Amino acid sequence: VRIAIVVYDGVLAAECEAFSSVLGAMDDAEVVHVGSRRGPFAGPGGRQIADAAFGDVDQIDVAVVPGGLGCERAADDTALREFLLRMERTARYVAASSTGTVVLASAGLLHGGSAATHWLAGDLLRKYGSDADARRMVMSGNVITCEGSISAVDAAFEIVERLHGRSAAEQIRATLLARGEPHLRARRWWMRPVEWARSVIGLRSPDAVERPTAQPAEPPVTPLSVMVELVDNDDLAKQLRRSGRRRR
Repeated sequence: VRIAIVVYDGVLAAECEAFSSVLGAMDDAEVVHVGSRRGPFAGPGGRQIADAAFGDVDQIDVAVVPGGLGCERAADDTALREFLLRMERTARYVAASSTGTVVLASAGLLHGGSAATHWLAGDLLRKYGSDADARRMVMSGNVITCEGSISAVDAAFEIVERLHGRSAAEQIRATLLARGEPHLRARRWWMRPVEWARSVIGLRSPDAVERPTAQPAEPPVTPLSVMVELVDNDDLAKQLRRSGRRRR
């Protein structure tokens, strides 16, 4: 199973990881990161490295567009839109999380339908003739959309189950839990946001699986000022600034 994860300037590392950790755990998985060019792309949580350009990748089974503050620039990328149109015809599944749904809408993959997405993306989706859906995950044909990094895990497991069955999905979940993957620690859905927050600030859940002593450093938190600069849309930038002032 070949999985293509789309990367671009401003893409969220957490959402790339949510998809790659689950989909990449399939026994027959081959994960490739694709972008407008080969090389690094900066974004909140750390840079992503594109292994290939959009025109160089073919025979993909699952194509994924993670969200990010650079989604509006990515939506204007002709090569990316052509790639996604090709994926809609040839891939078994196309998925997008949070603001990555804007990129699908720009390429016409939502066909005017609604998408599960981040609350900031509603106006951008309407720009391309689609709407935000209140559900955490929406499936329409071979296109799957979800609201964010936590629901991206659910979307990834949905794809695994459709490709290889429930037992394969359960085995992958158990394997990732044994590794101590932070986005899989919560045993109840309503605890997932709490567990995710704990993982970000470095706290441990009492029921978390024990990890090895040596751990890589947590990626730095992207300052609000940098996040605002990554946003092309003035209205979204203003919302982020207002949000930042409320937190002070």
